[in-house]
Parts: sequence; structure tokens; C-alpha cells
Amino acid sequence: MSAPSPIVRRLTPAGAGAVAVLHLEGPPPLLDEAPRLFCAANGRPVVEQPIDRVCYGEWGTDSPESIVICTTGPSEVEIHCHGGRAAVARIMADLESRGCKPRPSFTVPSHGEGLIAKECREAVTRATTLRTADHLLQQLEVLPAAIDRLADLPADEQQLAIESLLRWADFGLHLTQPWRVVLCGRPNVGKSSLINAFVGYSRSIVFDQPGTTRDVVTVETALDGWPIEFADTAGLREDPDELETEGIERAQLRLVTADLRVVLIDVSQSPTDADRELLTAWGDGIIVAHKCDLDDAWGCETPPTAIRVSSVTKAGVDQLIATIVKRLVPQVCEPMTPVPISQRQIEVLQRALDGCRNGGNVINEIRPS
Repeated sequence: MSAPSPIVRRLTPAGAGAVAVLHLEGPPPLLDEAPRLFCAANGRPVVEQPIDRVCYGEWGTDSPESIVICTTGPSEVEIHCHGGRAAVARIMADLESRGCKPRPSFTVPSHGEGLIAKECREAVTRATTLRTADHLLQQLEVLPAAIDRLADLPADEQQLAIESLLRWADFGLHLTQPWRVVLCGRPNVGKSSLINAFVGYSRSIVFDQPGTTRDVVTVETALDGWPIEFADTAGLREDPDELETEGIERAQLRLVTADLRVVLIDVSQSPTDADRELLTAWGDGIIVAHKCDLDDAWGCETPPTAIRVSSVTKAGVDQLIATIVKRLVPQVCEPMTPVPISQRQIEVLQRALDGCRNGGNVINEIRPS
């Protein structure tokens, strides 16, 4: 049996834009055949580029154009180029010359489709990982039909069906919005260093002067295919100066609204009342015994649930990442499970549920003409 032809899709909406993203499914050597379609700045062929690592280079030999690629799987590559029509057409033509079959864009609208389907298509354009895009593409197939069926169900079954949909409301919203994780702790506890260890590069400022981070610094990344925003907040301590006070107030607001809190303690320094207050206030978060590569000054005071981590040696970082993912996404729905993916859908479903419980029926609110 012959191997399937490689295919290429455009992930971003059609038309001119700042950046266009193409998704190539095919054998890795496709871009490396002579003459090379893509020449990486690091000189390595595409087949040798690390998976999930952004790679800068040039496309084509005649009038080469700067682009970025990312190998996302053994036979999958994302191509990020200028969003102009000419640039996209050139790359598509080059790929077709190598035997690639163009496939319809994930975002091509269908005439006459309802509001739910339109919301699903629009949501796909805002997905930041392939994993979330896959879930959103499934919703395009199953969610409109699931909503349509609600109106035909008996009242008791209607209520159960709506409750089943709303069970996945938080999960559905995060398919287009990153989960928000806030790191908190006393000054110089190593929050910035830990975020740098998560994302693999120095996004946060690292300095040994307490109070360096006086604003909320955020960085987005993906863990296990889920989009996550980490917030590096001002260190929480007594007697801050006026500028630091504003940073601490912003940090407190972030803590209240976060999906998850990571509380850092510096086990190389003796525990203080401020440490104990943080652990009491945010004990429902993940506790990190940071700087575990140094001598332990906490001893038996270290919380038994704490994960021992070193941003220097990377000890415990993988365990911490796995714990964060498990806390944020404790359960993933089965394939083709209907999931509401917008705040509007969730609010209308909730009103419909209230109506069912009160003997009414307001299902038609969610599928206006």
C-alpha cells in the first residue's frame, strides 16, 4: 500500500493578516529534499529540529523569505510566515510542487450555518495549541447537534443533558483562554527563576535584590498541550516601599482570580512569620520547597505536601509541571463529547437549566436565528 500524500492546511483565517500559520502533515524529509524549501538559521535540517521548539530560518532559494517553523510531531510541522496573500500563495505552491495536497482551511465558513457553529469556527482561530484546536474542531461537529436535540427531549432528560454540558464549562472556556497560574512568595524566593525554568528562556528578570519584581510579569506557554499563563508577582513582605505596595496589591488581585496558586518557600532560609501567613492563606495551592539544592533550613517545618524543586539543577521541575497540569485539567472529556466553548453559551445554558428546574423551557435562547 502506498503512503498517503502529505497535506497542508491554513490554520489562520483567509485573507491578508500580520501572520499566517500553515499546518503540514507529511514525511519530515519533505522540506529537506534538494533544493531545500527551508534553511534553518542553526544549519540543521528539519528532521533534526527538536519537537515543539521554534526554529527561525529562510524559505526558498530565490528571494528567500524569513519565516518560523515548529515541528509539532513526528510528521507534523507548523509554518509561520508573513500573512500577506503572496507569501502564503508562494509557500503553498512550493509545497504542492513536492506533492502536498491542499485541504480546506479549518476556518472556512459554511453558508447557512447557525450561531453555535459560527462560534465554534471562530474559536478555532483563537486556539493556541494543536490539542485545544482538536477539541474545538470536534465541537464544530457535535455541539450544534447536541444543542438542537435539547429542545426535543422530555423535561427531565433535558435537565440532565444541560447539566452534562455545563459539567465541562470551565474546560470549554479554557480551550481559547489560558489557565492562569500565579506564583507567590516572599521577595527573592525564586519565583522569576522558576518561571524561566518552566518556559526554557529568561522571560522574567532575575536579580538578588528583594523587591525587584514590582509589577505582574506574565508569560504564556503550553504544558502537555494546554495553554497556561504564568504570573510572576511582586514578593509579599512587610514594610514595602510605596512603589512596591502597588505591585503587592496587584499580586493580591491576581492571587484571588487565579485558576491555581503556586506558593514558594525558600528552604535555604529559616522560616518567617510571613512564610507561615502565606501558607495559611493559600494552603489550597501547590507548595514548592524551592532552592532544594542548598542546605535545608526548614527541617521538620517543611509542609509534608511540598514539592522540592531547584531552578538551578532542575530537580523536581518535571514533577511540579505534572502536578500543575493535573490540578488544572484533572479530567479530559472523551472524544466527541459536546462542550460549551463560550461565556454566552454557558450563560444561556444556565438560564435554560434554571428554566427546566422551574418547569419552563428556554432552550431556543441558545440558538437564535
